Amino acid sequence: MKKVSFSISGKRYEVELDNNFAMFVMEKLEESNISSERDNDVPKLLNVYLQALKQNYDTQREIEELLIKTSI
Repeated sequence: MKKVSFSISGKRYEVELDNNFAMFVMEKLEESNISSERDNDVPKLLNVYLQALKQNYDTQREIEELLIKTSI
């Protein structure tokens, strides 16, 4: 387990994640210019969250389409 920490609107948060997932999260936060060293804006974090939801949605749709194609 690895701890990932960041600050939002003056409040510090720390979450414990599996090592590989933590590295992935830290990479995505860095790509979005979200730093663990300074305070971050809520809109910026919300945008990152929505992008992750969109990616998850697209992946789920692709899986469903592949399942339909392979079951024919």
